[in-house]
Amino acid sequence: MPLVKLEKINQNSSWALWKIQETADLLTKYVHLPSDDLIELREIHHPRKKLEWLSSRAALRALLNAEDHPEFRLIKDDKGKPYLLNETFHISLANSFPYGAAIIHRHHPVGIDIEKPSAKLLRVKHKFLNSTEAEEACDDLDKLCIYWAAKESLYKLYGRKQLSLKQNIGVDFPTNQSVSASILLNEQATRFRLDTFRWDEFYIVLSHID
Repeated sequence: MPLVKLEKINQNSSWALWKIQETADLLTKYVHLPSDDLIELREIHHPRKKLEWLSSRAALRALLNAEDHPEFRLIKDDKGKPYLLNETFHISLANSFPYGAAIIHRHHPVGIDIEKPSAKLLRVKHKFLNSTEAEEACDDLDKLCIYWAAKESLYKLYGRKQLSLKQNIGVDFPTNQSVSASILLNEQATRFRLDTFRWDEFYIVLSHID
């Protein structure tokens, strides 16, 4: 079972990382999906996308098993954000082949993202960086990747509502593994602490309330 990381953040929150080494059938058996999720899985036709979808849920299954919480019924809200049926935990999922990741929290919304530095970030950086961030990142792919993953994780935490990565989410570039960031809406800023990790060639960012 390629669960490569399962770590407590604090007494209320944990995260996990799964590396895909199984077939889709084996992952499906491990996750033990309910009938509704099986229908969604069958609608994914690309083999790699199917494995990615399953891997984030395998990470979530590992987290729930560690909490002795057998229920695994995910529902999506009107913005497409997944949540557990009776909301025992707040959750967030992410994947980037060959990894899937998940984070849970007992009381507060959380976000997670996993990304690999890529030249495509150079082409789209103007869409997600404000002027200060763009000056800091320049054309450094690692910095661009951290900015992107940080903003994506906060976007997921917030709930995928009307939110601009460029205008509403600000990230202070880290000098260590902890990132300070904020969501600015209606002239009010909410601060968050983001934890960043490097795993293989990927960056992982966890978002939670500061």
